[in-house]
Amino acid sequence: MRTAQRNISASVITALIGIVAVLIATPMIIDHVGKAAYGVWTISMAIVIYIGIVEAGMAPAVQRYIAVARGADDHAGAARVFWSTLAFYLSIGLIAALIIELLAPQIAGLFDFPLELEQQATELLRIVGLAVPLGLAMAALANLLQGQGRFSSIAVTAALGSVGYLAAIVLLVDSGATLAQLGWAVIAQQLVLLLSRAVLAAGSLRQRPGFVTGEDAVAIAGLSARLQLSVASLIINGQSDRVVAGLVAKPAVVGEVGIASQLAESGRLVAAAPLVPIFNRFASLQGPEDQASLQALFEKVDRLWFTAAIGATLIGIAAAPSLISGWLGSGFALAGAFAAMLIAAYGSNLLFGVRISYLRASGSASLEARLATRLIALNLAFTVPLAIAFGASGVVAGTLIAYLTAGLWFSSQFSRYAPEAARVPGAALAAADST
Repeated sequence: MRTAQRNISASVITALIGIVAVLIATPMIIDHVGKAAYGVWTISMAIVIYIGIVEAGMAPAVQRYIAVARGADDHAGAARVFWSTLAFYLSIGLIAALIIELLAPQIAGLFDFPLELEQQATELLRIVGLAVPLGLAMAALANLLQGQGRFSSIAVTAALGSVGYLAAIVLLVDSGATLAQLGWAVIAQQLVLLLSRAVLAAGSLRQRPGFVTGEDAVAIAGLSARLQLSVASLIINGQSDRVVAGLVAKPAVVGEVGIASQLAESGRLVAAAPLVPIFNRFASLQGPEDQASLQALFEKVDRLWFTAAIGATLIGIAAAPSLISGWLGSGFALAGAFAAMLIAAYGSNLLFGVRISYLRASGSASLEARLATRLIALNLAFTVPLAIAFGASGVVAGTLIAYLTAGLWFSSQFSRYAPEAARVPGAALAAADST
């Protein structure tokens, strides 16, 4: 139990470290380049983050198989999963970086940027595109450490990476760097993360390199493909708000959408951080002899999680406008309203986080994949017409409607996929009140 609590604390700290870095860096960037240019920064970061979708579904799948191998004391098997993942990530990352380099002008030209900002956007995309292969290699190491249950190590490296990022931002701003040149701070962060995690994983890296068998590759790929939709939907929907807003609104308004998204996503990251070690623990209890312990753990954690998630979401909605004004000062009222709506959207999804972790750990991700498909489709169905009708406000409202609708559907379907673990929200609340 102490190990689980320590891992959950470390995972939350990791999320908080990244959020603090963003909170510190954002006003510095806005003060240096202005609100309109920050809108360009927001869109450029969103486009590059899209590339991370390739890692989104594989991460939990890889972590599961490493955790299972660790539980069986199969260190060589865990190493084969890591090396196979690293080779795949690097191949995708290098291809993506080349594509961004070649198509940066065309990508920047899709948006209604002033001419001087369009050139800056092109240069910024080319710089941060270099971070893609670095980020994916770093992610492979993170998957290895998390699969081994080394969440404290992840927290330490996250702190180092954030320090590197903030130090680079300060130096670049002090030197009068352009908007595009600020992209080098992202490169600095990825390099620090990559090197520090490689050092911490040195023992595992000394294992003889090898690759998984074809049968194992198919199994990992199958689970990854189902999880890909789920995790990718969070990235697609979150970044699509910024991109779609960029197509229908001025850069300054897009900047406010980006600020709101940062606050809402920061809250989601902190709230979701405990789910990674919870999933890791569920995965380690997959043996037949552990089923009773798994069921007892699931029921306890699910009951507590559902109640806590509702309370945290309501607090976040109420506090969002004040948090924005306290963070950036006056003049960002629109961002505060956007943030409250996005917190409501993400909170409705987080209500079922423990149930999704349970399905993942058992190797069953069909319901999660169906949820992700519906979420992406609903988000497009609502945000596009509402964006045309109401601009950036319609984009955020469409996202909220999509998440609420998808959450209700998931709640109605869970008992069919996990009848042994199904709990309806009302039952969970009643049980929580009685404890």
